[in-house]
Amino acid sequence: MGTYASRSTPVAGAAVAMVSRKIRAKARKLAAHLLEVSEEDIEWELGRFYVRSSPDRGVTIQDCANAAYSNMPDGLEPGLENTAYYDPPNLTWPFACYIATVEVDPETGVWDVLNVVAVDDCGVRINPMIVEGQIMGGLTEAYAMASMQFITFDAEGNCVGSNYMDYLLPTAWETPGFELHEVVTPCPHHPIGAKGIGECATVGGPAAFVNAVMDALKGTGVRNIDMPLLPDRVYEAFTTRRDISGMPPVKTED
Repeated sequence: MGTYASRSTPVAGAAVAMVSRKIRAKARKLAAHLLEVSEEDIEWELGRFYVRSSPDRGVTIQDCANAAYSNMPDGLEPGLENTAYYDPPNLTWPFACYIATVEVDPETGVWDVLNVVAVDDCGVRINPMIVEGQIMGGLTEAYAMASMQFITFDAEGNCVGSNYMDYLLPTAWETPGFELHEVVTPCPHHPIGAKGIGECATVGGPAAFVNAVMDALKGTGVRNIDMPLLPDRVYEAFTTRRDISGMPPVKTED
């Protein structure tokens, strides 16, 4: 099925972890052979095997890879490669909470984001920098969906707003800052305890922005403004005290 829908680490990453453990187990046998000790005396640290009683005696994983084709112990097949298949027994369940604070100008309908706090639980994080990038990218798109992006179709289902005059992309100038936090609850059935993270912010983020604006308008009786919350739509809701539904009109060259 591929790696879409937050499946890269939950599925492909699980298979990589499983096959890596198989390769490490074989490399341990090679290391024991090269160091002339029993396999039980071999310890592993990142990139290196060493003798438990003499940590200075060791070989790298590269040494083991070379020996796998030229200096194998009896009964061990050449090569340092393997295969693993992973069939997920269940879904992974990431959790997240997003809180936005906004300020609405009632005279223009313009709303500014004062603060965004994100707390994500995607299990064990393999590369925290990439995880943070996923969250920041998702929150940026969440802000765009809430504030500026829309696609309109005509009665026959044709897209009539297929241009970047309507479907705007936020730049660093418009994008608010994000305060990121984490909670780590390992997934119990994943080999390394990881969960997906790619979709969390784009799912929960838009609701955080929209609900923050609606909370700012709570004294007006307005309960809903369909996305995007363009300034003119917010202003109309504020002045008419009515909900705003439907898509904004599409810009044309005429």
